[in-house]
Amino acid sequence: MGKALAFIGQLAILALVSFGLHFLLQSITKHLPLWDTAYMQLWQIYALQFLLSALLIFAVVGIGKSMPQNLGFIFLGFLTLKLVINYFAISSALKTSAADDFFKYNFLAVFFLFMFFDVYVTYRVLNQSHSSENK
Repeated sequence: MGKALAFIGQLAILALVSFGLHFLLQSITKHLPLWDTAYMQLWQIYALQFLLSALLIFAVVGIGKSMPQNLGFIFLGFLTLKLVINYFAISSALKTSAADDFFKYNFLAVFFLFMFFDVYVTYRVLNQSHSSENK
C-alpha cells in the first residue's frame, strides 16, 4: 500500500505541475477564452485522467504483489478500460466540427501524459517483481 501511495504522490506532483504549465501556456497564447465553449474544462480533463491513473496504480501495485506473472495482462486490461472510459467522456466532442479541434488536441495531450505515467508505474512494478524473484 505504501508503494501505491508513493506513486500517487508522484502522480499528484506530475498532474499539478503539468496543469500549471498547461494553464500558463494557454494564457500566454491567449487560448483561455476557447475553454469557455469547450466540452470540458481543462481541470476536468486533468481530474478525470488523475482518477483513472490512480485506479490503475492501485490495481497494478496490488496485483503486482499477488500475481506478478499476470501483471502485463492486467495492465492491458486496465488500459483498455481507461481507453473506453475516455472515449465515452469525449464521444460527443468527437462528433462536432473541426472548430473543436482545440479541445481534442488538448485532451489527447493530457491523455498521453497520464498514459506515459501509467506505463512508467507498470514498468517499475514489473521490474521490482522480477528483481525479487531473481534473488
